[in-house]
Amino acid sequence: MELFSAKEKIMNAAVKLFSDKGYDKVSLQDIAGIAGIKASSINNYFSSKRDILKSLYKFYALQQQLAAPSLETLLPLAETEPLQSLLTRLDYHYAPPLQDIMDRILIIAGQRIGSDTDSEHFIRKHLFDSITEVMKPLLDRLAELGKIEPIDIEAFNCLLTYYAYSTAVLNRSSIKISLEQWRRGLGMIFSLLKPT
Repeated sequence: MELFSAKEKIMNAAVKLFSDKGYDKVSLQDIAGIAGIKASSINNYFSSKRDILKSLYKFYALQQQLAAPSLETLLPLAETEPLQSLLTRLDYHYAPPLQDIMDRILIIAGQRIGSDTDSEHFIRKHLFDSITEVMKPLLDRLAELGKIEPIDIEAFNCLLTYYAYSTAVLNRSSIKISLEQWRRGLGMIFSLLKPT
């Protein structure tokens, strides 16, 4: 029984190679070798190496959408839920094998900033904008309700973004961040939200 389809094998091989060696240093032949298929077979699933990269970005977007709490869920809870309980809902994470893939995709995009607009767009949309889309209205509402003191939301969102990205980079090194360490760091960032 085959556990992964050929397309999944190609994507798994590509995400590992792109994140470890760098996108520009990886060939379709390298990907095929790791995936255990013929290089010509890649064309049955992807038109190019760039198409594989775009597919990885789409995969990330889908997984993020499935895991991240929505503003529609969080905003009504701002009315009734205690601040700490509400902030705990923002601490979503992925199962360990998926977390590794998600971290690798962030690293690939980060490595490609300045090289291509797709990667820059990906980083902006799935790091900066995705945090801002939820946090700005939520923090604005919490301040309106008098649950937190007003805060520089743009700076706060940048801090969250940098923390998420640097954790992804560290998790691909020998300096891995445990879930407990992640939560303590996130708790420190959330402690900047001063209750009124």
